[in-house]
Amino acid sequence: MVTDHPTVEETAALAGMLHAAQTDKSGEPYIGHLGRVARNLLRLYPDASLTERHAVWLHDTIEDTTMTAQGLVARGYDPDIVAVVTALTRPEDGRSYQQWIEALADSAPVSALRVKRADLADNSDPARLGLLPPDTAASLARRYARAIETIDAAILARSRIDNGDDDGDGADRC
Repeated sequence: MVTDHPTVEETAALAGMLHAAQTDKSGEPYIGHLGRVARNLLRLYPDASLTERHAVWLHDTIEDTTMTAQGLVARGYDPDIVAVVTALTRPEDGRSYQQWIEALADSAPVSALRVKRADLADNSDPARLGLLPPDTAASLARRYARAIETIDAAILARSRIDNGDDDGDGADRC
């Protein structure tokens, strides 16, 4: 059992190793996506927690590699990090992508929503989509735009509740 928690740099290296042979939809090394998502997280959320900084590198690990949640725990990852990564792992239960996004928006920890939003920023990048066939790019752009709306609304709603403004009008009641 590992007793020391990995550093963010060690997490990035682990992600690089786990995704080493993988490429994205445009044929580029997958690690590039993870690095861009990590940068997006810090750009969108300069206050990103350590949990989010680890989870951003690991967000596709359980879904796209042989790594499991138990394997992450065995490597010394905090249960909160594993919970975020697990929340971001799309189940094979027949739901559409948007149905999964809506379920994520309803029940995932805010940290998972923030990591997913950073992921969607990279997935929807026009430069990245421009590398794909036009029909595929247009379809994905629509899919990701809808997902961004859903995730942004959930993050906003949760921040209002966290700030004591659960009626959504921006004013606190006495």
